Amino acid sequence: MKKWILVSFIAIVYSTACIPLKQYQETADRANQLDQEAGILRSENEELKVSKNELSAEVQRLKKQIEQLLQDTTNLSRRLQKEQYKYADLNKSYTDALQKFKNSSGSDADNKELLAFLQKLQEELQAREDALHKAETDLLKQQKELAASKSQMESQNSRLQELEKALQQKDNALLALRKSINDALTGFSSDELKVHMKDGKVYVSLEEKLLFQSGSYQVNTQGAEALRKIARVLEENKNIEIIVEGHTDKVPFKSGVLLDNWDLSVKRATSVVRIMLDNSQIDPSMISASGRSAFLPVKDGSDAASLQANRRTEIILTPKMDQILNLLENK
Repeated sequence: MKKWILVSFIAIVYSTACIPLKQYQETADRANQLDQEAGILRSENEELKVSKNELSAEVQRLKKQIEQLLQDTTNLSRRLQKEQYKYADLNKSYTDALQKFKNSSGSDADNKELLAFLQKLQEELQAREDALHKAETDLLKQQKELAASKSQMESQNSRLQELEKALQQKDNALLALRKSINDALTGFSSDELKVHMKDGKVYVSLEEKLLFQSGSYQVNTQGAEALRKIARVLEENKNIEIIVEGHTDKVPFKSGVLLDNWDLSVKRATSVVRIMLDNSQIDPSMISASGRSAFLPVKDGSDAASLQANRRTEIILTPKMDQILNLLENK
């Protein structure tokens, strides 16, 4: 009797301990996923910091260039003003000497001396006029360079602001999309599917056991329900490109019409695409199917856990980058 009670007690303790253990494992998996996503975001953040530092350095260089051009313009303006004063004084001297010559009634020697003085003044006046013209030309050129530098800096600042805004909008859209998909898939466990961000994309990774029987490309009932939920979210996002990738393990496979792992991975991807299109208003031009066979594994090794992890279907969501690419091309 005591032995039976002891066995029953152990069975109760074991059965009640299984639930917390599973929850702990799911929490640990989620924590690992969040750590990976945080690492990706940190890496992207560092890249953005480098880009911002480079752009800030360029803006500072342009500011210094503008300051130097302003100083040069001021100096040229002063030089032009001096040349204008000198020219005015010399022109007045020439005019006075010319009038004196016209009114002169002196000797031929005096007239010759006065005429020589007038000729000298005329030559100096021409030189001053040439210097004045050069100063005006230099000032005009400097003003054009200054205007061009200001325009370049304004354009750079405007482009930087547009680029930052576009990147922020992209990131916000991705975060919102990931949340929408996570919310739509709350009924599925972490060992059936995972939603994460990588390289500026949202990945929905569905395990083989959620979608297919072993060696089959017919989507089962539970998998079809998950795909319908995903499709309903994606049909609301018109600017998202969708790639469905089928992945297999590295164990050679051939069965019936299926020639190999390539064939299986492609047919699984197309099966997923058909269900998503049949159950939503997704634009068919925005979705594609591809098979990767066993050549993009998530885990190396030939143990059962590694092989199982590699048998998956991934729905890769990428925001259209037209706006950002246009900004980058128009440097």
